[in-house]
Amino acid sequence: MSHQSQTPVKVPASATAYTPATQDPDLRSQINALLIKEGYVNKIQEHLLHSLNAHPSNWPSAVQSHALALLRTGDVTTFPALVRRVLEDVRHDTAAASSSSSTTENGTNGGEVNGSNTNTNGASKANGASSSDGSLAIPQAVVDAVLKVTRECLDAVAEVDDGATAG
Repeated sequence: MSHQSQTPVKVPASATAYTPATQDPDLRSQINALLIKEGYVNKIQEHLLHSLNAHPSNWPSAVQSHALALLRTGDVTTFPALVRRVLEDVRHDTAAASSSSSTTENGTNGGEVNGSNTNTNGASKANGASSSDGSLAIPQAVVDAVLKVTRECLDAVAEVDDGATAG
């Protein structure tokens, strides 16, 4: 999978300014199809899973503990409601951690020392509420690592056409 795609998708340079509202659905479909066909989606997913499990924050266990707390307290009673709530809480904590880390020095995890969480044995706050320290936030190191792999995969299947001709 470290090879260049036989038929890379030509992406116009103007695509760098696209927003979700202005994305070209055909271009996105072509890129997605190549990512799937050539196995890059699996590579990205595997790297994400490995990075989450290898990170010292133990993010998968924190999410599992949060979900169990929501079920035990009766805050949610169905699987679809559980998934919606956990995703909502992860997004909220990730956004909060992202906004707080943007005002702190890089590498300080929003001002908190890694591993300073005082919860033990998967304990969580009452009513299954997510902690405000970002415990459900996807670790920035994981995001950065997966973005790097994603960029590498996109570089393998897409080629930015800057209008200049080589030669």
